[in-house]
Amino acid sequence: MKTIETKQTNIQEKRNFLRGLSKPIQALVKEGALQSVNEGLKLIYGEEGHEDLKTIRQWNKEGKRVKKGEKALLLWGSPRVKEVENKEKAETGENGEVDELSFFPICYVFSQKQVQEAETKRAGKEANNG
Repeated sequence: MKTIETKQTNIQEKRNFLRGLSKPIQALVKEGALQSVNEGLKLIYGEEGHEDLKTIRQWNKEGKRVKKGEKALLLWGSPRVKEVENKEKAETGENGEVDELSFFPICYVFSQKQVQEAETKRAGKEANNG
């Protein structure tokens, strides 16, 4: 399944790609077959052998580096809530109520298939001098 590789160039294209993958999963979440959309996305990625998903920062802490040219897999991040004043209510003189807007950011992750042990600077220098 080649649909999991992200070739989109901008953030809006990536969001649209992730929405497309998530759409059929949402029905399974509503039915109770899955706990979350991300759980379903991880199952899709798992079909390609991408089982251990972590951010680049998490891999780096483990002494791993993402291989050159690898593309991130996409998951939904934790929702961010932003308070937005409702302009219509403020204009009509009604109580200045505040609405909340939920926004789901994109989380970029890599799998165990996309990382390798980090070379130490010393090992790299020895290989070059060797």
